[in-house]
Amino acid sequence: MKVYLSNVICVDGKDWKVVCDSTNSKFYPLIFYSHAHSDHIPRKIPSTEIITSSTTEMLVKHFASSFEGASFFQEYSMNGTSFVQKPSGHIVGSTALVINSSEGKLVYTGDVSIRDKGFLEPFKPEKCDTLIIESTFGSPNYEFPNYSQIISETKEEIRKYLEDDIPVVLMGYPLGKAQMLYHAFSDLTDLNIMHESNFKINNLLLSRNIKGSIPAISYQNAEEKKILEEKKNWILYAPLRSGRNEFNMYMRNKYDAKLFAFSGWCISSNYKFRMNVDHGIPISDHADFSELIEICEKCDPDSIYTIYGSNIKFAAELQRRGFNAYPLSKQTILESYFHKDKARS
Repeated sequence: MKVYLSNVICVDGKDWKVVCDSTNSKFYPLIFYSHAHSDHIPRKIPSTEIITSSTTEMLVKHFASSFEGASFFQEYSMNGTSFVQKPSGHIVGSTALVINSSEGKLVYTGDVSIRDKGFLEPFKPEKCDTLIIESTFGSPNYEFPNYSQIISETKEEIRKYLEDDIPVVLMGYPLGKAQMLYHAFSDLTDLNIMHESNFKINNLLLSRNIKGSIPAISYQNAEEKKILEEKKNWILYAPLRSGRNEFNMYMRNKYDAKLFAFSGWCISSNYKFRMNVDHGIPISDHADFSELIEICEKCDPDSIYTIYGSNIKFAAELQRRGFNAYPLSKQTILESYFHKDKARS
């Protein structure tokens, strides 16, 4: 079995091939999409066979300019090799891919999280021969606070603002982080309002009763009905943007709203000031450094390939810990052959 990067992440077996999270529209016989973030799917979906979850399929069709001719599968088999999905804990619909073949067992995590967010099933590591793991936060600098604790503390901060008739704008990516925010904070008010970007995705998820979606009012509707002016104990959910953004400046100047930015990058002490927001909250839909290490230890693979983010640094750390670990990049083509002998004692 060979794992390599050639514009896309490729896994080649003896008589099969799958590419993972291809962002171009080139034809490949078999593609796996782990989730529907724009950096993992193309705008035009090729007419081919695609493994993905039913939720990701729905979102892909929503975002794509073309998807006609594509055949979607939740499970797949080819020449005695099975391709099975399992929750990755990243965002709604996100999955990891487990490949079982005569050459061994491979797990491709995609973006991954093992934290309990209350509405998503976390990724559960399992023993495998080869692991392809994301390393967005694969540096020891990225250790996130306890999720329940930071949510509880932030909830109390928001509650105080609302009790003082000070509205808040909670900012995170409309797909992924936003659902975490809805689940955590929507019970603080009867006036949950959404920026148009959030509103469209939320309604799509709500129509399928997908966890993480909530009943809400669109910002445009709230403005037209003067709800924002008449009451001040509202929460507005919006995309993550700088406080210098025209829309956010308007929310501050007209409604005295407080801006909350939610991102794993908030772990950096200057993030809040660079973004010009009132609060920077370090929560993420990705695993932090310790969680990535935990995944690798529990999977206990013969070979690990690191992708995205701090992939070089994380691979070096894994090597220091005794793993056979390699960073995948366009400059490297690495073959992974399953074997019985462990490199680690």
